[in-house]
Amino acid sequence: MLTIAYDGRGYFGSQRQGKRRTVQAELEQAISDLWEAEATAVFAGRTDQGVHATGQVVSTPDQRPDLADGQIMKALNVRLPDDLAVQQVERRPEGFHARYDALWREYRYRLWTGTRQPLIEGLVAQRERRVDIDALREAAAWMVGTHDLAAFAGGGEGVPWSERQRAPRGTTRTVLCCSVERLRPWWAHEPAGDLIEIRVAADGFLPRMVRNIAGALIEVGRGERPSNWMADLIAGRDRRLAGMTAPADGLTFWRVGYENDSLLDTGLDARSGQ
Repeated sequence: MLTIAYDGRGYFGSQRQGKRRTVQAELEQAISDLWEAEATAVFAGRTDQGVHATGQVVSTPDQRPDLADGQIMKALNVRLPDDLAVQQVERRPEGFHARYDALWREYRYRLWTGTRQPLIEGLVAQRERRVDIDALREAAAWMVGTHDLAAFAGGGEGVPWSERQRAPRGTTRTVLCCSVERLRPWWAHEPAGDLIEIRVAADGFLPRMVRNIAGALIEVGRGERPSNWMADLIAGRDRRLAGMTAPADGLTFWRVGYENDSLLDTGLDARSGQ
């Protein structure tokens, strides 16, 4: 089990896409070089072009039992580009699957509202217009629970005729946490504006789901929609009813939870959803 971090600006997403530069392609090449044999890597979740990660989890068969975990991490990082790095290596029992064994995943979306800040370009979404953080929090609370989230599903999967609707779970997911916090900007002393973090954890995600949630919340925060608009969108179950998709550069795949991992400060047990 590899925990990896990457700057998504230089990648066409996490999953391999032909000859395009992707996180999977770079990582599998490094692992193959270390193993001296062809290697495959399974990711806990997909990220789109421009989306970052600090706690993406990958599973790959262990072909170097002679190396300690720390040795593997160092050897891989020497082989990886500067915008991709292994943060942790942990051997798991045979059969461990980064995607199917995950109980929850967490994303965080960061938005700066205020005077443009060059030092965060491409890493934090920026908007000059300020938002009402209390309204954002009220709206975010509607997302928690088990809902049909078709209104927040991108890639053509949020419309009533989508093939996704015929899948076992369709577009229903359990959101364990959806919170909004004001953070302290790290790039300047008392810059004019607010750094806002939207945190979303769920038992599964639909395409662009977090970016669509963030886009809807931003509309509420600007006063363009009431806080209970989120409830209307959930009830409508149609992507065409919702608003904009927030830009990719504010989104980070934060972490993945497995059997013994705790999702703190949600008041929920990730294994039962209660």
